Amino acid sequence: MAAYEKHQFVSRDLDPYQPAEEDEDSEEDVEDGEGVDCLTRCGLLCHLCASCIGLTTYCLQLFVCCFCLFLGVGAIFMAQARNYSCNEEAVSGLAAPYNGDVLPSNVMLKEYWNQGIQWTKQIDVYDPAQPKEKIGSFFDMNFFFFNRFGYADSDGRVWFEARRPWFYGASSLSDWWRRHWYAQEHYYLQRCDSGFPTYNVDEDISVRPWWCADGCMKIFNVSKSDASDPLSVQQETPEARVHFNYTLEWYFDGFRTREAWNMRVTDASKMTQIASAQQTFTLKNYFMSWQQRWISHWEVKISKRETNLPSWVLVFMAALDDIDESSEEDKSN
Repeated sequence: MAAYEKHQFVSRDLDPYQPAEEDEDSEEDVEDGEGVDCLTRCGLLCHLCASCIGLTTYCLQLFVCCFCLFLGVGAIFMAQARNYSCNEEAVSGLAAPYNGDVLPSNVMLKEYWNQGIQWTKQIDVYDPAQPKEKIGSFFDMNFFFFNRFGYADSDGRVWFEARRPWFYGASSLSDWWRRHWYAQEHYYLQRCDSGFPTYNVDEDISVRPWWCADGCMKIFNVSKSDASDPLSVQQETPEARVHFNYTLEWYFDGFRTREAWNMRVTDASKMTQIASAQQTFTLKNYFMSWQQRWISHWEVKISKRETNLPSWVLVFMAALDDIDESSEEDKSN
């Protein structure tokens, strides 16, 4: 009789959602480990797999949720790693390129784009003296609360980064709301190696036309602050004012236009021009498609005799506009 009951337990049609009731003797055998053998476990596993195949929708939803959770966690860890990529130890003891100025006075910027997956936007930097050799690139990070971007040389060493101040750099709730409502931009720019001041980049929306909410002229003030407290600006008059505006460029014999931006940097106290930059575009075809994508190019020229600002700060401003302004189809007519 005992052998018959055990045989019935093995061949019983198990249902994982509505298990059959077992007698007290069988439960005691299971708890003691005497009534469950390898064949029973394999049978239970096979039955669970068969039930999952029958519940295709449930299993598919479970798989999609797990896959999205995996991607989300991975993206957060990747963003956090990139967000804190300014490593002082990586550049300490190294002589900065171009006589300590990181970047040359004349620079060519070219937007990088490929046909595959591109997690961040990248702006490659070239020296006009060696136009075929990339000297570094700007990278951006705008993911949840990870918001900054910086510059890395060709060996991957990050020399400086720009961060968006917490609370928009505002001193009150009303000030924060105004800056948030008008999308006023604020950054502070800092070298990764120690001993250098921090530069604050603040948009002046008081001169923005009322009808120009987005995709129009912008004016930024560049000020110098103490490295220990980057949000405290100690200058009444900023180091420079950066003006952005655009003109229309014609393509395909006038059948298509595109907004091409230009940058003009003036000394705030002397009102003399210290740097300029002009944006141009090339078109790149999508793979096996008639559609095309705009690829942004910038040519930055700096007058060394007219400014106390380092070249990397001024070149950053052109890269800032290229990061903010889209080069997709919605900017063309």
